[in-house]
This record gives sequence, C-alpha cells and structure tokens, in this order.
Amino acid sequence: MFLKQSVLPQNEKESLTMRVGDSFCPGILHAVPAKDGLLIRIRMPGGVLIPQQLEIIAELSDAYADGQIEITSRANLQLRGIKAEDLSQLVQEFESAGCLPSRQHDRVRNIVTSPFAGLAPDEILDSRSFVRELDDRLIADTILANLLPKFNFAIDGGGTWFSRDGDDLALRAVMVNGVPLFHLAIGGALSGFGVGTERALDCLLEAARMCLQISKKLGVPARGRNIVSRPEALTPLLNGLSRFLVHCPEPTSNNSGDTPTGIYSTKRVGFVSVVPSVPLGRLTCQQARGLASIAKEWGGDLRLAPWRGILLSSIPDDSVGLVSAKLKAVNLSLDGKDGYQGVSACAGSDCCDASLANVRRDAVILAAHLSGREPKPGWTVNISGCEKQCAMRTEATAKLVATPNGYNLMINKHFLGSGYSFEAALDAMLTYQAEMPLEVSSCQ
Repeated sequence: MFLKQSVLPQNEKESLTMRVGDSFCPGILHAVPAKDGLLIRIRMPGGVLIPQQLEIIAELSDAYADGQIEITSRANLQLRGIKAEDLSQLVQEFESAGCLPSRQHDRVRNIVTSPFAGLAPDEILDSRSFVRELDDRLIADTILANLLPKFNFAIDGGGTWFSRDGDDLALRAVMVNGVPLFHLAIGGALSGFGVGTERALDCLLEAARMCLQISKKLGVPARGRNIVSRPEALTPLLNGLSRFLVHCPEPTSNNSGDTPTGIYSTKRVGFVSVVPSVPLGRLTCQQARGLASIAKEWGGDLRLAPWRGILLSSIPDDSVGLVSAKLKAVNLSLDGKDGYQGVSACAGSDCCDASLANVRRDAVILAAHLSGREPKPGWTVNISGCEKQCAMRTEATAKLVATPNGYNLMINKHFLGSGYSFEAALDAMLTYQAEMPLEVSSCQ
C-alpha cells in the first residue's frame, strides 16, 4: 500500500510539467528526460536511509519506474524510466513519504559523510549530529536555495574518508592538543585554517552564502573549485570567515580509493557493519526490500555510500551468518567475488542519447570475467559512454571513455591509446588486474 496521498494545487501540478528538462541535474520536482524515460533524484543527506523509506521507494520504482533504485556518487538515490503521465502522482507519493522536506531545496541536497560515522574505531568524532543540523539549517535558509545542484558539503569525522576530492566545502576533523577541530577545505584544497566544533556549522553556512555572493560579483560558478583557484575570490572568502577561523594542522585521514565489501568491526562491542557489493550501484526492488527487512529485523541502520553502495550498521556479530544468507538470497555478495567490486558504469546507450557505447553491458561482461577472482585492494574501473563521464568517481585503476571510434583507455593513470574495441580493452584490464598484488593498493 502507498502512503496517503497529498493533494497538490492545480498550479503546482502544472509547474511539475514545466520543470521537466529545465536543468540536466534532476530532483523530485525537477525530472530530467533521458532515452529510457524521465529521471528523478531523491535527496538523502548524509546517506541516512530508514528501512521504511527504502521499502516505499522500492514500491514506487516498481509502480512508476524501471524497477531499479540507483545509488549516486553523492550518496543520494534516483529512479529512471518514468513516464511523463505518471510524474505528478509519483511526486505526490514522495511528498507523502517525507522525501521532500523543502520544495525550494529540492536540488540543494548534497551532504556527504562517511557511512561508517559513529562506528569506525579510528574516527575522532561522530559526524552524524553535524549532518542532521546542517540539513535542518540548510533547508531553512532561502538564500542557500540558490546553490547549484552539484554543490557538495562534506563532514569528515576523521579516520578513513570516502568522499570525493573536490567537495565544494568540507569540514575535516583533526585533534589539536586533545581538542577536536574541523579543518576547512574548499574545492578539495585544504585552507590551513580550522574552526571549533561549536561554530563549525555557522562557518560552513556562511562560507556557502559567501560563495554565492562572490560568484555573482565575479561572474564565476558558485563552486569551491572556482573559488579556490582565483585569489580574487579566495582572499575575500577567507577574510569574511576570519572571525571563525584559527590556524590548524592538516587532517591525517586518507581519502580511500577502495570499495569496501564484507564485515567490519565497530566501536560497539558485539556489533559489526555489513557491506554487500551492489552491482553498478543499482539495487533491484527485491534487493531493496531484502535490505530493509534485515535492518528492521536486527535493528540496524541503512547508510548510502559515496562508492555507490550501501551499509548495514549495528548488526549483532552472532547474526552475521543469518544476514549473509538473507543477502545471498537476493543475490547480494559479501565476499567481493561477484566481479563487480570497484566497477562503475554510467547509464550507457540503452538509457542515454549521449552515450556512444552500451557500457552497462560491457561492465557486466567484465564482471563475469572477474567473478570468482580474489578482490584486489585499490582495483577500480570507470566505464563511461562519453567524455562527460557522468557518475564516475575521481580516479580509477582503469578508465574507459567511449568515443565514436571506440574506447579511450587509461590504466594506472597512463593513457594507453584510443580506438580500443571493448574486447581489446578487456584483455588489457584483466591482464593488469591479475598482476596486481593482493595487499597493496595501486590507485590512491
């Protein structure tokens, strides 16, 4: 059963149609046309997902989309293959489910943190309360509704870090004389300044407002990388934040290029985190319901991850066998030997007019060849249908970019050439992966 439907005024229903295609960065109220139908994206700040939400989204995907749920590289969700005539009803269902807390901030949504927040033994502080407060304050601020849809906030509590290198504004925890501070990073660059935890969100939100002001004044996009690359933009930004900032050492946490899979210990004695492999960042509705059922049965949390995966936290360690069996029943692997670990692909020619290759088909072929092999630390593959490289992480061990004449191929940051057939690229990737050591990451 769907939740009780909300009723939209007629002018709101009409505006939904008007919003289709007005930007190529989707939201719930901003559906974007694709080859396979309309695409919408659902904001999930910090990747936090309650089981009931996942069940509802699975039901809506079954009813109105292609029966899949995609996890994005900023730990949000998206549905595709939606018919135009179903869009208004689908939006009402999402609003009833609480997935649209602010219509004005539909596409101002990117707040990432480690999916292991509050769990990792090596973290300095738990970032989850900061994420919740940041989102509450963000959607209450009408000025910040003008941020670009790709603008990304990140809050790193220390330890291993899984976000993108180019976060627009990031707070990264450091310990100074026994006191936690947040180091401010802008566009992926460390500023050399930090802020106390009690004023951290004031500083972050003010920095976002100043990015908008500087963008308007200088005529540059309001993105961190544009600000940090221009002294005439960076200097006024740091000056405007000076009342918050102190000199601060750099964070020691590393940005991991790995794709976690398996069982991970936590700070909570007797409990573990369970991380299944999610092939190409896509869950079937059956898999989504299976994950939600596990989380409810064992009182665990669901967290979306920037590697386009999902994590089940707070699972009793004596229940791992039962959980593993339930995951296996819906074809989700915990051993990393399904061949998909670290492999990413965009929508491809089946779903996107811009794609020059059926990259998902090629990714499936690659995974079939890797299936059963021992996972290699640092092994990642990006297969893109065009030079835009949508949905890709920053770096990968192997990168294939489709062109009209075949694939451009890069392995271990070395460009090997253009015009590769997929078969030739496959041979090169399999050879390189087989020669990688089991204990050392080759791609940082």
